[in-house]
Amino acid sequence: METVAVLSTGNEIIQGNVTDTNSRFIASGLFRTDLRLVRVVIVGDDPAELSEGISGCAAKADCVIITGGLGPTEDDYTLEVLCGMTGCAPAVYEKGAARMEAFFSSMGMKPNPGDIKMVSVPDGAKVFENTTGLAAGYALTFHDTLIIAMPGVPGEMQPMFDNEVLPYLQTEYGVRVKRHLTFRSVMLRESEVNKRVKSLPLPFDDFEWGICTTPGMNTVTFVEKSGRPFPDVRIQEEVRRALGNTVLGEDLLEKEVVAILAAEGITLAAAESCTGGLVAERITSVPGASAVFSGGVVAYSNTAKADILGVRPETLEQFGAVSEETAAEMAEGVRRLFSADIGIATTGIAGPGGGTVGKPVGTVCFGFAVKGGTETFTRNIPGDRERVRRFTSQTILNKIRLYCTGN
Repeated sequence: METVAVLSTGNEIIQGNVTDTNSRFIASGLFRTDLRLVRVVIVGDDPAELSEGISGCAAKADCVIITGGLGPTEDDYTLEVLCGMTGCAPAVYEKGAARMEAFFSSMGMKPNPGDIKMVSVPDGAKVFENTTGLAAGYALTFHDTLIIAMPGVPGEMQPMFDNEVLPYLQTEYGVRVKRHLTFRSVMLRESEVNKRVKSLPLPFDDFEWGICTTPGMNTVTFVEKSGRPFPDVRIQEEVRRALGNTVLGEDLLEKEVVAILAAEGITLAAAESCTGGLVAERITSVPGASAVFSGGVVAYSNTAKADILGVRPETLEQFGAVSEETAAEMAEGVRRLFSADIGIATTGIAGPGGGTVGKPVGTVCFGFAVKGGTETFTRNIPGDRERVRRFTSQTILNKIRLYCTGN
C-alpha cells in the first residue's frame, strides 16, 4: 500500500457552514507515515455523488478514507452506499449497540429506531471502536482498494484515526510510521517561524518538514526521508535554539500551563470580559486543573466589573471598560476574590462592532496581578470575533507560562 485518498462528506461542508478540518488532520497524520496522500475530495449528502466520489478515489489510491455519513439521519448515506457497492449486507455491531443502549439509558432515554444505523456496519467489515461517540467506524475492501469509514465529528474521528486506524494500517498492511519530530511554537508569526527554521544549519535534503498554523501557535513537523539519516538530536538542538522560549513541551498550551502551575504550587484566578470564559474553559478542560484554578468571573458589563471585581466607577468613567487601568483592577479584584497567587484579566473589543478610531476592533487589554505588583499590556489582534477571542486566550495563557518559568 502506497497511496491514500481522503473523501469528506456532508452538505454542511459543501454549503460552507462547516470547515473540513478532518482532511487536514488526516493529512497531517499521513505525513508521518510512508503513505502518500494523492487526493482530497468533498461531496455532499447525495448517494450518487458519494458513490462516484468513492469510485473516483479508488481508481487513484490504494486506500480511501471516508469521514462523515455514519449518523442516524436520512441524509447519512455512507453505510447504504458502501453496502451497495460491495454487495455486503448491513449488520448490527452488537458491542456498539449495547454501548448505545447504556448511553441513552444513563440519560433516562431509549434509542430511536434510526439510531441503530450508527452501530450498523457492512457484514464482515473490520470494526473500529468509537471511544467518544456512538457511530462505529469500519474497514472493508472494494475490488483491490481498502475503504475506511469514520465519523465526521472531529472529536470522534481524531481519536479513532490515531488509536484504531493507524495501528490497523501498521499491523495489517505494514505501513510504517517514520521517525519524526514535532515542535509547537507560540506567539510567533508563521513567516517568522519559517524564516528561522529555513536559516538553520541543517541537512534539509535528509528530511521533509512543514508548518501547520492555528491562532497563536505554529506546529513544525520534521519527518525522515527513506534511506536518509535522520539527524534528530541536531534538529532538536537547532530548533530550540532558534525558537527559544516560544517552544512548548509535548502538550497543548493549556496543558503545559496547568502542569507548570501544579509543579510550582501556584494558584490562578481569571477575570474575563471579551473572552467570555474561554480562558477558564481551556484551563478546566485539563484533568487536574482543580488543584491550580481557584475560580473565574465573566464580568461582561461595567456593573459586574464594579460590583463583583471591585473596579472603581471612576476608572470605568475616565478610561473605559477597554483600558489597561480597568484590566489592572479586574486582575487585582479576581486575585483578591479567590485568594489566588495570580489574577489575570482580559477586556477588549472582539467585534464585529463596537470599535472606535482610538480603540478599533481587535483592541484587547490584559491585566496580570501577583503579590509583587500588577502588569498591564495591550494588543491589537486582527481577524474575526472567534480569532480575536482565541488569540487573546492564547496570549494570556502564554504570559502565565512565561512568568512561571522565569522568562
